[in-house]
Amino acid sequence: MGLSYTVQKNKLNRYSYRAVGILFALVGILGFVLMWKIPRYRFLVAAVGIIAILYGVYMIKASLRLQAYDITYHFIEEGIRLQTKRGEFLLPYDEIRGVQWIEPSPDMDYCMIQIRHTKRQYVLHFTNHRKFAERIFVYLQERVPAMKL
Repeated sequence: MGLSYTVQKNKLNRYSYRAVGILFALVGILGFVLMWKIPRYRFLVAAVGIIAILYGVYMIKASLRLQAYDITYHFIEEGIRLQTKRGEFLLPYDEIRGVQWIEPSPDMDYCMIQIRHTKRQYVLHFTNHRKFAERIFVYLQERVPAMKL
């Protein structure tokens, strides 16, 4: 059975994360520059500057993670083959820690499948493809040992 599904991500979201991250880092650096101009609030300005820089770095790093790009999931007998921008990866079924069905509202035709693998998690979004999502979930239930309790 050859099931495949592509989760497409918006390129503008990545660029927005990076722009906001750079903006926070610049505000943090500006805080350190102002620290010498306003010696009275030196500790407060330094604390806010450090927090802004750290949050900016976090935003930039989040825009570069693997899940921020398009991923094609191929469900094969050996495991889930991920086709990403950085190459292909294989997630063996016995290394998957859990698979969860998420349905925000029963009135909407929208559902998600969350796959947890070691430190990473992958979320497959299905809009107007509920039957296909159910097929994939049943397929995973039969093969993932963590779901057979």
